[in-house]
Amino acid sequence: MSRDQQAKLLAKKLNIPYSEALRRVRKQREMESLFPSLESLLPEEITGQCRSMAGSDVARDVGRNRLAGLTFDEVELPTDILHELVLDEVLPDLATIDWQMVDPLPDGDQVVTVEVEAHVRFTGWGPPAGVADRDDVRLVDSDVDGFAEVTFDRQVQLNWHVVYRPGVDFLSFEFAGASELVPIHPHA
Repeated sequence: MSRDQQAKLLAKKLNIPYSEALRRVRKQREMESLFPSLESLLPEEITGQCRSMAGSDVARDVGRNRLAGLTFDEVELPTDILHELVLDEVLPDLATIDWQMVDPLPDGDQVVTVEVEAHVRFTGWGPPAGVADRDDVRLVDSDVDGFAEVTFDRQVQLNWHVVYRPGVDFLSFEFAGASELVPIHPHA
């Protein structure tokens, strides 16, 4: 919307003269150029978040214990044969960024949920006999200290809770998990 159109709408809405509305619109645009919007900050921040995920362990249950790591519980992973899983590469599709404002905090910060589709490559280690006949993993090395090293890919949706401070380029990301976009075994 043009500056002129914004000023006309604002003048009508607030019942103020057009010149005052135009002054306010100009001031708002100046502030926006000084302080980036959430939309302008998200692509770079998401790229950085995905880059920092590489090398992280994947959380999973082993018996009654929960191993620490990033949560991929809603993604079908071959945890039945792999003892350890790490994220090898996380490539976001920035064109799929979607966000929703949740609640404003008393200090003016905004809580936002953010999601993006991504291609994720995992690396895992398991018994050689367990991975030998699997078609959902690719063998990288058949003997790494007695375990087979494998890799596999998934298309996922990554989710974060973000605190955004309007007027400052401050974003605080907390990973909220991932879900599978393309089921590996849809009828299993």
